[in-house]
Amino acid sequence: MKQTFIALLMLLKISATAQQGSITNLYDAFAKDSTLTKDFGFSCLVKFAGKQILFDAGSNADVFKSNVQKLKIDLTRIDAVVVSHAHFDHLNGIDYLLEINPKVKIYFPYDIFWGAPVPFDATGQEPSVADSLPEHMRYFDGEKTKFTIMQSGRFNHANVEFVKESKELFPGINIIATNSPFMGYFSCYPNKSFVEGQFQDAASDCKNTNLPELSLSVKTQKGEVLIAGCSHTGIEHIIEQTQKVTGNSIELVYGGFHMIPFNREQTNKICAYMKNTLGVRKVAPAHCTGHLAFKILQTLYKENYFYAGLGEIISF
Repeated sequence: MKQTFIALLMLLKISATAQQGSITNLYDAFAKDSTLTKDFGFSCLVKFAGKQILFDAGSNADVFKSNVQKLKIDLTRIDAVVVSHAHFDHLNGIDYLLEINPKVKIYFPYDIFWGAPVPFDATGQEPSVADSLPEHMRYFDGEKTKFTIMQSGRFNHANVEFVKESKELFPGINIIATNSPFMGYFSCYPNKSFVEGQFQDAASDCKNTNLPELSLSVKTQKGEVLIAGCSHTGIEHIIEQTQKVTGNSIELVYGGFHMIPFNREQTNKICAYMKNTLGVRKVAPAHCTGHLAFKILQTLYKENYFYAGLGEIISF
């Protein structure tokens, strides 16, 4: 009986250990370690349940290479790569990664500007006009005017999958797919009031940009650990989508919260909404979160605020 009890305890201990994980910041503009190269961009390494996932890859392949080597990260052991969105400061280190690990599986958002297949309709006005044209003047000899363009591009020979919908990557690890309703390629941000989790009266020219974005969520015994790249979707909406997809509470939110454009009033409201309404227990902001938000989140979360600068390892 005693031996059975001891064996059960050991099994529980092994199970608990297997669920422990960590996040290491590989690329950022702030750090305690002066030997690492600071640059504006983002990348982190997520370890969980025996898997290693590279999330984003920074702005500069040489800087990414330097930091990875100094932190003694073996990119040949990466199980998968998730790239959050199509901005240079999260992407360019992929060039170095593919030199080291050319066959690794890479998950991109379904963004046509990155090479995702493009559904296209070339029917145009007055479709019957095509019948009056000789065959050699008709698209595809007149067989079709609605088709999909299969692109090639920068990562044409890489093992890439374009992700449209949230999906399970590995057991207990989910890719969370979202689309920005108005924040697109740098210039479009909400500029009005924040009410009940929504920005109101965004500028008309900033609506419906629909920048696709991927985040990563890891299921722990205490709740989901959510890793966000740049939160163009809005960190609050990424959290809401994560809760919807997983059905779980949020233990920790890590990464870029993209609050740099927001004033103190807006930032206070977003942070309070995260903590009080969405129930986020802990935060570890990085990258584009911004100095003002760092300060507000630190004050709001106190001991549940974790420093996540370049080179730091956060265990969960």
